Amino acid sequence: EEGRRPPRLVLSGQLAHQTECLGEYSLVVGREVHGRPVWKHATRDRWIAVSSSGAWMVQQSENVGANGRCFLALRDPSAALPHESSVVWQEWDGQRSVLAQSLKCTPPTPQPPTLPRKDAEEERQLALALFATSKQDGA
Repeated sequence: EEGRRPPRLVLSGQLAHQTECLGEYSLVVGREVHGRPVWKHATRDRWIAVSSSGAWMVQQSENVGANGRCFLALRDPSAALPHESSVVWQEWDGQRSVLAQSLKCTPPTPQPPTLPRKDAEEERQLALALFATSKQDGA
């Protein structure tokens, strides 16, 4: 499991009640709860951690590892990590848990590196050089 811990996770999709839980979470290096890693939201007091029952939860810091109070829950004890489950997350609506059908927990999609942009004159010179080379090659 150690090598499969992504440094970041993203919660995305539609939520009716707990929209503040959406966004990017970063792995908290050196912190574990019930032997599993913990991720913290980039800007809010929201944490992804496993409960004593094995459910992955999004909780406030005061509840992480202490109790089952949560905003979102992934009740899949077979999931070693939250992004590895295909079970539907549940969202707390203020009275009970309801299914959050479109909620996904995934590592962020890697962005392709951006190359430095050449200025227009450099691009023109490069195009002319390529054209001249192709003419010499008989193209």
